[in-house]
Amino acid sequence: MKRLLWMLALAVCCLQGGAQTSKTTVVKKTTVVKPSATKQATTSKQTTTTKQTTAKQTTATPPKSDKTAFKEKKTADTQAQKESAALQQSTPYLYNAPLPYMPSKLDVLFIGNSFSIDTSTALPEILRSMGINNVNVYVLYRGGCSMKQHYEYFKSGEKVYELYRYNSLGEQQLEKTTSIGEVMQRFPYDVVVWQQYSVDSGDYNTYEPYLSKLIQAYNITKLSARTTFAFNETWAYASNHKNLSKYKTPKNMWKSICTSVRKMKAASGVDVVIPCGTAVQNARSVEALNVDNELTRDGTHINLYAGRYLLACTFFESIIAPCLNRSIREDNTVYGKPSDIGMVNDENRRLLQNCARLAVANNYEVSEFAGQ
Repeated sequence: MKRLLWMLALAVCCLQGGAQTSKTTVVKKTTVVKPSATKQATTSKQTTTTKQTTAKQTTATPPKSDKTAFKEKKTADTQAQKESAALQQSTPYLYNAPLPYMPSKLDVLFIGNSFSIDTSTALPEILRSMGINNVNVYVLYRGGCSMKQHYEYFKSGEKVYELYRYNSLGEQQLEKTTSIGEVMQRFPYDVVVWQQYSVDSGDYNTYEPYLSKLIQAYNITKLSARTTFAFNETWAYASNHKNLSKYKTPKNMWKSICTSVRKMKAASGVDVVIPCGTAVQNARSVEALNVDNELTRDGTHINLYAGRYLLACTFFESIIAPCLNRSIREDNTVYGKPSDIGMVNDENRRLLQNCARLAVANNYEVSEFAGQ
């Protein structure tokens, strides 16, 4: 009997042990069934740990060694020196005095060539029409003279120039033979206007170093206490001119001139521009004004009436108007006779004035309003 009871107890124990083994196996299987969840949890934990470690490293950056700090400072100093040198190169070599305002008398000197004569010839008509008697424009003339030649003539002292004066009384030749140095010292000029030879006007490489040397030459000989420097932007040749081959078309020539004048202005500090070239391009875009071989009398020099009046208007608006607080719109000049090509009268005067004023407002762009 006792033996039977012991065997039954042993059997029960075996059954319980088997049940536990089976349960354990099920748990293990359940755990193995979801490996992705475990991997994601592990990855997430690793990412969090990495972020925390990175954040900790960023927050607690170790101090730089003296050698590293020295190298970084040296690099920064070298960069600062380079930037300073670049700034000095881009800074104009001239501080240009502003135009005088309401002077008792205004004296202007053109150092140029035949294009300077073309720019000034119609001024007496405008000054007389507007009752302006205190302006004198002197033109130092040497045909086809470039800035390089002006510089060389200054050094040599050669008397190869003619000197003209334009005011409300008209045109007067003051000297048949004179030198650039003598004329620089003749009057205390308020404004000095430089101008390049027309065929070279679209090539900035022909401007320097001669412009800067001429400004230095004037500054050591001048009589005036202060002088404003200006630059006359010349105009493009007509389409049929032989010397246009360098630029291909009048428009390309004008664009090249504008580019050169922009560079001149940025490099020299001569910030007063008389935009005759752009005024001519404005007028060429207006059919009613495009007379006499694209507003020229020989492919290069400007038409004697409408052309010269246009240039004088541009000069007036650039220099005289801001000095005397006057406007070219006050002018009612009739310039030329009915038989003259390009005579200026009530039919075209306002258009010509507008072309000049628009060029002064924007020195380097043809205006869409030129014909209005």
